[in-house]
Amino acid sequence: AAASDEAGNETVHDSGPQVAPVTFECTSGHKAETRLMTFDSGTAKYTFRYCGCQDASHGDRRPAAEGNFGMPAPITANWYWGGFFFIQINGKEATEYRLVDLRVLETGPRGGMQIIWAHPDADVGLRLLMLPGANHVMAHLAWKPRVQAAVKSVAVRLVCYPSFFTAARHRQGERHCRTPRIDQREPETLTLVPEQDRYLYYYDKVFDTAKGEGEGPCAALVASQGVQGGQVHVGGYAVITELDLRPDAGQARLAFCDFTGRTNAEGEAYLKAHAAEDLARLVKADFRPQSVRSLDANRLKSDAARLLAAAADDAKPYRAKVEDLLARVASLKAPVDQGDWKAEAELASALSGSEDLFWKLKALAALNTAAP
Repeated sequence: AAASDEAGNETVHDSGPQVAPVTFECTSGHKAETRLMTFDSGTAKYTFRYCGCQDASHGDRRPAAEGNFGMPAPITANWYWGGFFFIQINGKEATEYRLVDLRVLETGPRGGMQIIWAHPDADVGLRLLMLPGANHVMAHLAWKPRVQAAVKSVAVRLVCYPSFFTAARHRQGERHCRTPRIDQREPETLTLVPEQDRYLYYYDKVFDTAKGEGEGPCAALVASQGVQGGQVHVGGYAVITELDLRPDAGQARLAFCDFTGRTNAEGEAYLKAHAAEDLARLVKADFRPQSVRSLDANRLKSDAARLLAAAADDAKPYRAKVEDLLARVASLKAPVDQGDWKAEAELASALSGSEDLFWKLKALAALNTAAP
């Protein structure tokens, strides 16, 4: 289903970092950090997997044999569990560098997370957002050149195995990539027209659940803004999509959908009926946490002063905490105004952590106001 406008809850679960000896990801004897983020819209669940070797010999790099950012659920095929999302800035893979930040941004009316990498030439971040009732996850990729550095090229590579791991299971399929404009089958390469190829539908005619084969197709939505061109290499095993982005755009937007359990016809019908509205929602989406979007710092300050005054002596245990919060908000304002994602996340965390504090002050203010 398309995202629902009705009230609902979206959850995002963070497994926390797990460090263990590598199996295939890197050199034997090294250890890798793995972390899972699971979105649940009530309609669909998606799990994203970060993995990177932590051995000191790598310096600022965190290599992983098949990639650093994968999607192991709803299935390990389709958007590849080991690594489906790659970002090259000036020819250097951003997802392979150490993490600057990885956290849940919000849950409830929306579910969001962010991951930021320490690329040597740019601040590179990816935010994922899912709405209650949605069957897809929206993605906002952003990059900003570091001081005395320039971003000369930006490319995204997406890897999927539609419906089934054909070659690994010694089976022959028939891979396709369909757009609103054209349908291309293996073993050809599809050259994209960004203004027309707004969705990319990956399916296999042999491994179709309607025939009792495979697990279902998958798709991507691609907002054309900032996309210079691209290709889809429709292979007999992996299907690899390459998007060439305009370096000065500073951002790109995509969405990912997994039609696990659905037939090829059902996946195609959904895209024909809903891709346009899903794409419009993607383009308009504000990926900042709700608390940051709605913050009025002056009002927060005045509300705090009013509640402290109304609570009178009962506010003494909380006064220092309120002052610390206001100082924290003030210190984060400048980087937040400049679009610093980590600062936005820290501001959202501070505001979320203050909710209980303000409820207590409101209760004390009400009791003191009601007192004779």
